[in-house]
Amino acid sequence: MSFLDPRPAIILTGADADRLSALAETARSRQPDVADMLEAEVARAAIVAPADLPPDTVTMGSHVTFGYDHARRSHWLTLVYPAEADLDKAKISVATPVGAALIGLREGQSIAWTTASGAVRRITLHKVAYQPERAGRCDP
Repeated sequence: MSFLDPRPAIILTGADADRLSALAETARSRQPDVADMLEAEVARAAIVAPADLPPDTVTMGSHVTFGYDHARRSHWLTLVYPAEADLDKAKISVATPVGAALIGLREGQSIAWTTASGAVRRITLHKVAYQPERAGRCDP
């Protein structure tokens, strides 16, 4: 998987950036493509304190709705770390293409990527319904 340019600007908290970097390092030997994807997103992100994070930004633990540009249906999910992923509960790992695409996006932003088979996927973030930082539930 590789993201297509131009990619939208993204925002991460320092805690999310640190954890995503650690996740990428852990994944390096087993899933190098996931590691590359996460490292690239952290490297291009603007890092802010939780208090300075815009409320419409996707962070870890956020509940969001988004849509694929080729479909009219919206999807709802919670963005989580791999150990918490549970498709039956709409908990999607940040170590998946959709999860990595969503992290740091703001409402209305879109991002596109190519899959391993060469297909192009594009999603648009519609709404951040819950953000842990906005609810006062975040690590410094």
